[in-house]
Amino acid sequence: VIEHYSQFPLDQRIYIAALLIPLILLSWVPNLKYLAPVSMIANVFMGLGLGITVYYLVQELPDVSSRPQYAPIIGMPQFMSIVIFAMEAIGVVMPLENHMKTPRHFLGLCGVLNQGMSGVTLIYIMLGFLGYLKYGDKTLGSITLNLPPEEIAAQIVKVLIGLAVFCTYGLQFFVCLEIAWNAIKERFSNKLVIREYLLRTLLVTLTVALAVSVPTISPFIGLIGSLCFSTLGLIIPAFIEVITFWEEGFGTGYYRIWKNVLVIMFGVMALLFGSYTSILDIVALYKP
Repeated sequence: VIEHYSQFPLDQRIYIAALLIPLILLSWVPNLKYLAPVSMIANVFMGLGLGITVYYLVQELPDVSSRPQYAPIIGMPQFMSIVIFAMEAIGVVMPLENHMKTPRHFLGLCGVLNQGMSGVTLIYIMLGFLGYLKYGDKTLGSITLNLPPEEIAAQIVKVLIGLAVFCTYGLQFFVCLEIAWNAIKERFSNKLVIREYLLRTLLVTLTVALAVSVPTISPFIGLIGSLCFSTLGLIIPAFIEVITFWEEGFGTGYYRIWKNVLVIMFGVMALLFGSYTSILDIVALYKP
């Protein structure tokens, strides 16, 4: 948006580096209770942005028959990796449950988790279907990049979604901080608050430095999904459930065993094939 109005376009890395101080201040929010209003604001921004995006997508939609009904099988591993990457919210499940006033309301058939993820899944399906139907193979890594940059509404979408991502940084960061701080805080006997805030600042600085060094994230989405989320979100939880119910039993027909075997197989396939195709894409991107 800034580049559209500016006569002196700046490098993308400068915009990323400019976010360092605001992100550090956001990371200094002490607990989840104070992050809840910020996350609610992010949801409002994201909802408005998605609403305007859907408005663009449904304008002059081509016929469904004009798009391929299926893609080449060689693209399936990358698809699986991106789908797993979309499950990133799984990383905040345990910390959120642990800090809820009534944790029992989080799980269950009609719990907070299932309600939230069901809505998110429907939004993913709708945007994926409409986005590909509208733009076909010209669909970019983020659907907002396909919107006409000269129109005010499209610019508002990019600003709203950018603000939404910024506001949710604190929630995502809280998980990383909790893991890192719990691992090292026993080594210190004094000035724990100061040391914790130094750790917060260091972690944010590292993430911004990584973003500056690799500003083009789209080729790495599949690699992150296949390496990290297939392992932490699928394979390891399945093994943990098997170990947990080893003494109690696995239910009628050993259904827990079969369920976890399928989950582990899916995770391993995503890990191997997704990593392979993602690495090939990254090599091709940076090949001179």
